[in-house]
Amino acid sequence: MEKITLNELKMHSRKEILTFLKKLWNGESAPCPLCENSLELLHKKAKKSDCDWQCKTCDKVFRTLDLLDELNEKMP
Repeated sequence: MEKITLNELKMHSRKEILTFLKKLWNGESAPCPLCENSLELLHKKAKKSDCDWQCKTCDKVFRTLDLLDELNEKMP
């Protein structure tokens, strides 16, 4: 599985990216920004955390805290 970067998200505004991240942190189902299939928690059996998500279809991992750090660096 490959970790996704902010540039790959196909989102153009800070607000749009934050809305996507907040959905994931709230445990709401969100579509993959790349292929539109639903995202799943990366760690299902371990201590449940809403920080890491995966798309089984495009084989990408969404590490939300890394994306937030990258967002703060590029779009303060």
